[in-house]
Amino acid sequence: MRVLILDDDEELGSLMQPALEKYGMELSLSYAPSQAFEMLDAEEFDCLLLDMMLPELDGMAVCRAIRSSGKPYAEIPIVALTARAELTDRIVALESGFDDFVAKPMEMRELVARIGAVVRRKRDDTATEVVPAAPQQETHSGLHLSPTHMSAVYGAYAVNLTELEMRVLTALSDADGAILSRADILNHIGYNDQSDPAMIDTIIYRVRQKFREQGLATDFIKTLRGQGYCIRTEQVS
Repeated sequence: MRVLILDDDEELGSLMQPALEKYGMELSLSYAPSQAFEMLDAEEFDCLLLDMMLPELDGMAVCRAIRSSGKPYAEIPIVALTARAELTDRIVALESGFDDFVAKPMEMRELVARIGAVVRRKRDDTATEVVPAAPQQETHSGLHLSPTHMSAVYGAYAVNLTELEMRVLTALSDADGAILSRADILNHIGYNDQSDPAMIDTIIYRVRQKFREQGLATDFIKTLRGQGYCIRTEQVS
């Protein structure tokens, strides 16, 4: 597996190189966005490790540039490397197009597991023929999802969703009121047990915020402490 890292900390990359080789990964080093783009144009990589804090261009801007490039590497799995892992940072990372994130200082086995997970998920997505989904019917809770338009409607409130937000709401909606743990939801959206379950909290927080900004006063996603999440069976306003 070929992995490219973009991090201005030259010592970090040099330390990671032999460590990842033990796990069968070939790590190539880049220290500036311009250098990374040149390498992506010239070679094929399975995954990009991208530092969120770069002097030339921050990691979020680099990620957005990659995703919107229209080039063969536009869909490369990208794992954010961040010294901060607060909720806001996770939200911004996901919305910028990152597939996962790892907090510094990194535990190498965790990093390897996350790289493996995003690469496998990408390969599975590529191997599966995508059939355009028809809009779903309104559920018993009053939630209406439209994967075609990437939108959700609850009562009089409508919001646009990211792909991950749509996947999470679809998993909860399909559960028909049953409680799903964070691990259950991760499996439903294509991640595995090695992924950070806090990702689900982040996505659900963002969905709630979107509906609150539209004026919905009560959450239709119910949190059950120590158990997980479910869609309320009674409609709220």
